[in-house]
Amino acid sequence: MAAIVNAERFASTEFDYIIIGGGTAGLVVATRLSEDPSIVVGVIEAGDWDPNVDAINVPGLCGSILGNSKYDWSFMSVPQTDLDGRSVFQPRGKALGGCSMVRALTTHRASAREYDAFEALGNPGWNWDEFLKYFKKSETAVPIATPAAQENGLVDPDPRYHGTSGPIVKAYPTWFSPLHFTFLDTLSELGVPRNPDPDNGTNVGGATSFLSVEPRAALRTYSASAYLQPNINRPNLFVLTNTVVTKIVFDGATKPLRAVGVEYMHDDRMYCATVRGEVVLAAGSLQTPQILELSGIGRADILQKHGIQQILELPGVGENLRQFSILDHVKVYSINEIDPDYETLDDALDPRVAAKQRELYQSHRGYLSTASVSAYGFLPASAFASDVQIAQWKEQALEVARKAPVGLRRQLELQINWFLNPESAEGELLLYPGFYRSSPRKPTPGARYSSMVSSIMHPLSRGSVHVASLDPTVPPAIDPNYFSTPLDLDMLLAVLKFALGRVYRTKPLCDAIRAQVAPSLEESASDEALKEYIKKECACVFHPIGTASMLPQEDGGVVDPQLKVYGTSNLRIVDASVIPIQISAHTQATVYAIAEKVGRLRVSDPASIITVLTRVGC
Repeated sequence: MAAIVNAERFASTEFDYIIIGGGTAGLVVATRLSEDPSIVVGVIEAGDWDPNVDAINVPGLCGSILGNSKYDWSFMSVPQTDLDGRSVFQPRGKALGGCSMVRALTTHRASAREYDAFEALGNPGWNWDEFLKYFKKSETAVPIATPAAQENGLVDPDPRYHGTSGPIVKAYPTWFSPLHFTFLDTLSELGVPRNPDPDNGTNVGGATSFLSVEPRAALRTYSASAYLQPNINRPNLFVLTNTVVTKIVFDGATKPLRAVGVEYMHDDRMYCATVRGEVVLAAGSLQTPQILELSGIGRADILQKHGIQQILELPGVGENLRQFSILDHVKVYSINEIDPDYETLDDALDPRVAAKQRELYQSHRGYLSTASVSAYGFLPASAFASDVQIAQWKEQALEVARKAPVGLRRQLELQINWFLNPESAEGELLLYPGFYRSSPRKPTPGARYSSMVSSIMHPLSRGSVHVASLDPTVPPAIDPNYFSTPLDLDMLLAVLKFALGRVYRTKPLCDAIRAQVAPSLEESASDEALKEYIKKECACVFHPIGTASMLPQEDGGVVDPQLKVYGTSNLRIVDASVIPIQISAHTQATVYAIAEKVGRLRVSDPASIITVLTRVGC
């Protein structure tokens, strides 16, 4: 039995594959590759693994582990110029399972046109039809199990679009807040009709999201529980935890560069594990570029600043199209006090209610058995903006595109076309049945609340992620560059105003509203006041992408369509950093599909490893 091993055992093993990062993608790749017993696979994870943590496993507790330094890197951005110098929290999973362990449980997909855009940007074989194969391979969709779901128009998953035998179990909620379907009915009244299956390639509309929850056990399903744990006893699969990768070791005598090992630190001791096949970098959008730069791959000026010897000039690392890289959705919340007769998560502050919910959970019922957020509205621009506004925004966006480098211009032109398409989701609303957890404001004891999060789907602003020190334990410098393109702020303002001025004030939802809490009446007195509120309260949506984009190298790409790093023969990247353009979806399902596609790989032709390792000193 191999499974979790110590640092010495790992260093003494010769691997066909070493995977850096045991997160959402890394464990998928490790599991699929190790299905072949002749392939020896190693996984290095910086965090630990405890499969019995309620804050991870119990669906209703999802999100409560954010900020816990044992399980969350809890990064902060650099001060943001256009947020008046405010730094923004950037959570990232730090344990086996990565972000699939700490994130919210919604699992949905972008539109077919967005996946087809991967191919249009220069990546043959990356399109909706191809993604659909691997979406389905990664999942098992459970049929509807509750009368409330059936009574309110939800339909059983169509096997043309949903998997029936994959590791990640997904299902509709087992508990619905009283305002869940009221919210969806209100969107319909406002011209945003319900979408019975937003995962079929058309995602615009009001929808109930699938959740990555096994409803028959009321447990989160994520990459560690669904992929790794059932296969942990494979003798050819080795996992090393609590270990920081310091760099990838290359044979400098070969062109293209060949990775021959991975250097790592465990309990303040340095080790090096050897690889005769490939290294797969799956450290996520915020740490993959850091590891590349620590290994000497990236822009010369960035590396020289930190005393790192450059071995490969690759300007797109952490930069995507030379000037910009990290792209994330950005959100802002609103809160309303509602009729106290409605059941919300605020009730859990009462010890008696909390005890009753724990009792219900034992029979897989109540709000602990499911995610708190499952009602969404994916909005076309025409829902939250007038024709005049849309025309003005188009001209502003075209001006941004005209000034952009060629590769970025291609992305922006796609985004502009989507923005004008009434079938394209450009804004998002999600309903939270209670006082928004992340708000610094305090609820009134005994009151009941409904919160709504407003987001934009295709922001124009880009930022960057780079190494901040030669010390691999120092967090990277994360600069999302929020609202550096002012149009993003104008669009988010419009989505927020749609929530405040139309959704909350339209039947049937308005019948439940008692008072607006956030933004306050003073904060929402004018567009300028609302913009200041947004700058003060906005946050990331935990979907950073693009820091090692799959694009042609001349367009700032870092990896080719096989996800192989340009200038190397056996280093691949498999995580959200390769996604070349932001999508109108939470990114987990897309990352699973990318990893499943790459999991078909087999070892590259091994070089004469002994000679190489002697030469490079690993």
